[in-house]
Amino acid sequence: MKIAYDTVGETHLAGLDAKLPLGPGQTDVEVDLQSGKLGAKITLPEARTDFTLFGFLPTHAKIKITQASDLAGTFQAGAVNVAGDFGIQIVEVGHFGIGIPMQNCKTTAPVRIALKSEGSFNPTAGGRLTGKYQIPKFADCGIDTEIINGLVTGKDNPITVDLAAKK
Repeated sequence: MKIAYDTVGETHLAGLDAKLPLGPGQTDVEVDLQSGKLGAKITLPEARTDFTLFGFLPTHAKIKITQASDLAGTFQAGAVNVAGDFGIQIVEVGHFGIGIPMQNCKTTAPVRIALKSEGSFNPTAGGRLTGKYQIPKFADCGIDTEIINGLVTGKDNPITVDLAAKK
């Protein structure tokens, strides 16, 4: 069974105490209802988060999350459990509304994200998936590399993804 879902969500970047909206995007799922095996591909647009740096400096970052490997997992007894690897790239940082492009600022390793359904998941309607993940170190961020690594790496970051079956 193949199903396409409208996808929105949010993650909390614990080190920055900032919310990053996810989507709207699309998730394409292929599930074998007899064996319970599923695979999925998520496509999300670039997102922006606004936060206060060091307690006084208004800052923003534009972030691109791309899937590095298909999500793989199971759908059994109304529950979804999936995991996959993602790349995180910071494409812009800025202060006071002025952005500075970042050409190659990205994580040095894939980010492993495991998600499970919150409550019962209906494949024909959708549902909510939740999880936590850690962000590895960043590289190639210029003079901001050490600041970024000091603020965002290694922390537990909660994530929520809502899937709604396309009509």
